[in-house]
Amino acid sequence: MRPYLLLLTLLLSLPALAERPHVALVLSGGGAKGAAHVGVIRVLEQHRIPVDIVTGTSMGAYVAGMYALGLDADELERQLLALDWNQGYQDKVGRDELSLRRKRQNDEFLLRTDIGIDEDWQLSLPGGFFQGQALGALLRRSTLTIPRLKNFDHLPIPYRAVATDMETMTPVVLGRGHLATAMQASMSVPGVLQPVELNGRLLADGGVVNNLPVDVARELGAEVVIAVDIGDAMLPRDKLHNALAMVTQLTNYLTRAGTERQKALLTDDDVLLTPDIIGIGVGDFNRMPEAIARGEAAATALLPQLLALALSEQDYADYRDRKLDRRARLQRSDAVFLDRVVVENDSRLSEAVILDALGLRPGQFHQTEDLEQGVRRLYALDAFEQVSYRIEEQDEEQVLTVHTREKDWGPGFVDLKFALEDDFSSRTNFEIGAQFRRTNITALGGEWLAEATLGSNKLVATEYYTPLDTDYDFFMKARAEYQKRRRTFFVEPGDDDLLLFGRLTTLDFDYATWQLLGELGYNLNPWSELALGLQGLTGDIEARNFNDSLDVGSVGPYLRFTHDTLDNVFFPTHGEAAELTLGYYRNRLEGQEDDERVAGLDYELDWLRPWNAGRHTFVGKLVLGGSTAEQPLPVFARSLGGLFNLSGYQSEQLSGRYSGLAGVLYHYRWADNDFGAFRSPVYLGGSLERGGVWNSGSEVGWGNSLIAGSIFVGVDTNWGPLYLAYGQGEGNKSSIYLYFGNLFSF
Repeated sequence: MRPYLLLLTLLLSLPALAERPHVALVLSGGGAKGAAHVGVIRVLEQHRIPVDIVTGTSMGAYVAGMYALGLDADELERQLLALDWNQGYQDKVGRDELSLRRKRQNDEFLLRTDIGIDEDWQLSLPGGFFQGQALGALLRRSTLTIPRLKNFDHLPIPYRAVATDMETMTPVVLGRGHLATAMQASMSVPGVLQPVELNGRLLADGGVVNNLPVDVARELGAEVVIAVDIGDAMLPRDKLHNALAMVTQLTNYLTRAGTERQKALLTDDDVLLTPDIIGIGVGDFNRMPEAIARGEAAATALLPQLLALALSEQDYADYRDRKLDRRARLQRSDAVFLDRVVVENDSRLSEAVILDALGLRPGQFHQTEDLEQGVRRLYALDAFEQVSYRIEEQDEEQVLTVHTREKDWGPGFVDLKFALEDDFSSRTNFEIGAQFRRTNITALGGEWLAEATLGSNKLVATEYYTPLDTDYDFFMKARAEYQKRRRTFFVEPGDDDLLLFGRLTTLDFDYATWQLLGELGYNLNPWSELALGLQGLTGDIEARNFNDSLDVGSVGPYLRFTHDTLDNVFFPTHGEAAELTLGYYRNRLEGQEDDERVAGLDYELDWLRPWNAGRHTFVGKLVLGGSTAEQPLPVFARSLGGLFNLSGYQSEQLSGRYSGLAGVLYHYRWADNDFGAFRSPVYLGGSLERGGVWNSGSEVGWGNSLIAGSIFVGVDTNWGPLYLAYGQGEGNKSSIYLYFGNLFSF
């Protein structure tokens, strides 16, 4: 009899179920204000109000999607507040994640313009200020490894997101595929985030065309709609005082016009909630808890209308159990077994290079973090506009499909540099420069560079570089450059080596040289390399104090080891950097009467290491260099002077054949200046240094060195460090520095 009783009970319950209307929750976009949706959901759950359909736009699409996955209000709040939403607008990987080569380039040319040169040698720009790489990673972490869905109706709550087709400016309803991709398409603000390419269309934020998708909910069968509008109101006259305000007003108008059309679809049976979110901006993610509370208040105020939709305790428990059962069947977990890895390669790089950088092996379980780390390694190659992945079930196999899309505003890129040092007394040094980088000229990621720097020091260079294998273990480089630098040598009375220059106390020279080198290298890992090369140099050294010049030349092999794991080359907190170069060169120095050729060992060592404790950081620094090929003037001169390099002296004021410097720098992070999309922390600090330069090996020693120090205020900007500092050295040497640009790099 039991089966019959169960059947009878089910039949008797059908009329009751049929009488309950289908309820849809419709959530609008609004950035950080979207946290108010969580407050609304909490009130609905507390009063047993079911949701059968959920639709959303932009941030509303995110909250709706996570709710559709089966998360309750408490889980939604924890996840929403745990995410670093500002990180979603920081695509650039950390310096410590870049390859050694890219670190050097970025440290030298700090003004990363993202200006591209296309195949036709025309200027080209990216489709958004940010490429959406970080936002995609954030959304994938939210949804974990949920596979591609044939229909979002299979979620615990049927779900739709709304995006905008940027070609036709029409709404696109996303109802299948990967949940994270649908969310990202709906959240990609035009001009700020790169549109998402999906099914042949460029999709961006749906707020402009439909910020409150009531019509989408109706099409899914909604009989009662609970709509939550958090869109911005129109600005009053007194706020329209600049161009940005005018653009904001136009955007608000377009968004409000679409929202008003959607509101017109609401009936007397529907409920419209408009939380008071005045004062909370779209980027005020730190105020999300406040927005949640305001959402709760708005829903509580309309409880008399909402309670008409409430279920009995038993019916709501049944509704919740069905939702949790569907959630358990989603296979949403933090680990996935990969049967195969497939690459959808939309770039010039070979698939083998991509798979090696990805570092994921089929036939193993992988955590979500493993997948994200592999994607970050790929993105750190700096060859792609975006790298994404999805999990799919194909023929009873779990397949990881990785999609790589090359920067479509390349393959050439231009970066700039600007450096300024002024001591407010007698000397101003400056450099302006540009680098053109033509990427992916080989399937292994080869590139060609052209560089030019003007100002106090001048440089023109061209370089070809290519890896020699898909693992990026071996590489080859060839470089040619012209360089002109000023050197100042101090002459001690009775210095026989420099008698031919007369009885001057200082000698100023312009070193103008042409250099050609070629090298083969081995990457011990992404942050360390060993290179063997051969270089030749020719040029002249011209005296500024009087009319005289020398012809110089040099040729010989060298061996270089470089290691760099610093997180920041100017204000580091962790990592270490070191470079050791050993060369054996045959140097030629020709005057009007003399012709001297000397062979000897040339060496250079640079080392930098920070020790951090919270906001306090100490940085140790060591610089050594010299040459055993002793001539009246060194072909490879070493220089000291300038901030943190014997502070108090002018930049490169001291030059000689040998140099040595040991120092410790302290900086305190005084202010974070976190603006979301970028940060510009302010530091207070000082340095203590000891070192010197010497013209002969017999002079080298601690007793013949100089002591110097500095105090400073520094700002780490996106375009390089900015310092205002005071330096003091021995012999009443002092300088006030205004410094912007490169100080030291490896």
